[in-house]
Amino acid sequence: MNKIFDIVDGKVQINALELAIPPFKKIYDADKSKEKAEAFKKISYIVFVYKWNSPYASYIDFETRNKIVKKDLFGDENWQPDALTKEAIVRYRDFQNNFSLQFLEQNMTGAKKLMEFYTLVNWEEEDKAGKFKYSSRDLASNLKEAGNILKSLESLKEQVRREELETSSIRGGSQINTYEDAHSMTTI
Repeated sequence: MNKIFDIVDGKVQINALELAIPPFKKIYDADKSKEKAEAFKKISYIVFVYKWNSPYASYIDFETRNKIVKKDLFGDENWQPDALTKEAIVRYRDFQNNFSLQFLEQNMTGAKKLMEFYTLVNWEEEDKAGKFKYSSRDLASNLKEAGNILKSLESLKEQVRREELETSSIRGGSQINTYEDAHSMTTI
């Protein structure tokens, strides 16, 4: 997995190498202003919505996360990405398309479905004989497994983090640091 578009102190960092990726360069070049504020907002939108460890990733539901990022960046939860932004979204998602990240995302989806299941279960529901369908033992077992699920998800996140760091290193074993790169830029 390539580590592109790092997030530092809640802001997306963009460097010259990332702007060499054609869809992102098109967004940057299309913004004719000196500050490039609109380009930075669009690129930040992509990163905040689609990066697995974005500060907005705590909003598990994609639609909620998407609306909140739109509102925070553009002041309008109904803002719609233009064709260039949509093209960059596809490319960004392609860059992140590896087994570990897909596995993490699928497990996060499964955990979300489990959370939804817990909200739907009526723990006081009775069977035909008038006995509770679910016992306190069932609940305790589920709670124990929930803890194991969270530990597994954290372990998967750490694996993805390690892979991201490993693939962001350059020849000679050193790391690309946006603060050390003479061509680096910082967004909004």
